[in-house]
Amino acid sequence: WPVALVNTLDEHSPNAERVLNKDLVLWFDGIDWRCMDDMCAHRFAPLSEGRVFQSNDDTNSRRCLSCSYHGWEFDSQGSCTKVPQALDPTKAAKSARVASYPVQIGAGIVWVWPDESSSPFAETVPLPISPMLQQWEKEYPQSAYQREIPYGYELLAENVIDMSHLPFSHHEVLSSRDNGVHLPFKMLSLDEKEQVWEKERSSIYSNATESDKVLPAYQVEIKQGKAQFSDPIFTYNLMGTHEADENSTSHLGFYPPSHIRYHRTPKSGLSSNTELFVCPQSAGKCRVIIFNPFEGGMKKLRVDATKSKNRFEFLSKIGQYLLRKVILKKYMGVENHLLTSSVFDGDNIFLALQGERLAKNILDYTDYMVPSSADTLSKIFRKWLDLAAEATRRTGCKEADNIVESAVGVSLDGSSPYTALPQQSGRELLDRYNSHTKSCPVCSQALSKLETRKNILTLALPTFFSATGASLI
Repeated sequence: WPVALVNTLDEHSPNAERVLNKDLVLWFDGIDWRCMDDMCAHRFAPLSEGRVFQSNDDTNSRRCLSCSYHGWEFDSQGSCTKVPQALDPTKAAKSARVASYPVQIGAGIVWVWPDESSSPFAETVPLPISPMLQQWEKEYPQSAYQREIPYGYELLAENVIDMSHLPFSHHEVLSSRDNGVHLPFKMLSLDEKEQVWEKERSSIYSNATESDKVLPAYQVEIKQGKAQFSDPIFTYNLMGTHEADENSTSHLGFYPPSHIRYHRTPKSGLSSNTELFVCPQSAGKCRVIIFNPFEGGMKKLRVDATKSKNRFEFLSKIGQYLLRKVILKKYMGVENHLLTSSVFDGDNIFLALQGERLAKNILDYTDYMVPSSADTLSKIFRKWLDLAAEATRRTGCKEADNIVESAVGVSLDGSSPYTALPQQSGRELLDRYNSHTKSCPVCSQALSKLETRKNILTLALPTFFSATGASLI
């Protein structure tokens, strides 16, 4: 699961996280990121309240994690290495350990496989990172946006996989109500999904190989000749970057369990993606990470053999360099985060209330009225989620019910955890500071600078007015 952006984590302290109702601790051992159960083997105190420090063992360059309650120390594999209270601290520690989980880093995200029993499979599962994002994240790491969401994984995934809500929920932010029309989706076959992948891989802005290939389980397309009239991003054409014509295409795919990707090719031929990574934390709470890479802002990695050289090519290279190093380097920071915050603000209140309404009226997604093709992927996602929940329960894992509850939003007895959640005000649901800014290095730094300028101005104003007044006498 995509648990957190690396740049939101503290390398010098343990970080408390929650995935599928399981409390985890992420910490940096000086070389690699590690993930363990957030419970000390002693009396189950949270290790996230402990400290990370260099061990006295001269043979080990990695740091260890110490519990703040009694000082028990654990290495990067979860094994206890010291029990300070024991007559022989090292010998006593040998029988104690904390469950440790495989971690991968991809696209600036910490990915965790939160099941120790199946951990050997973790390395065999490729991360669903597009060829475009592989390069984009290296050039614009500041563009990555992470936010805590005040409703469940099931409602967020159902929402972001639904293109038809964009003109209404995000009126004059991403699209316009006038652009809400029929979406002629076509479900793609395996061969057609392979063709979409090949198009992404063969781009002159990509250096992906066949080993990087991850196909969506489900993908729909708005075909050439229709996308320019149907896709609400094309029809609104925000900032003039999405002008479409009869050759434009639009694809939307779901990569279970956590990734949703929009892939659009406008009139310019320079494709753009919206890539969302969703992580269920507990019932009624999840986290989203989003990137918006586009080829027009990237460095070419190969020569375009289809285009002949001309005398203006050098000027074009200078223009591209200035766009990437000056304009986009600035815009992809705070300005991009402000726009993305506005997008999620557009959904937060009514989706949180949707969860409450479903619970209060004892309803679920099977009671929805979904008469149009616009709901195609949303319906498929819900069916996939039901199958995944059933398969999880069949494992007999003692945590299965808690895992399913966090993803589906319904307990085994049919009750909804949403009824137990405290009702939040609109102000709380739109709280950008606690859901994003405080953990975002880009926005927290910008806020700090703004507060410093405010303080300087507050101190300077009396002096300024005094001097102005004296000159007028």
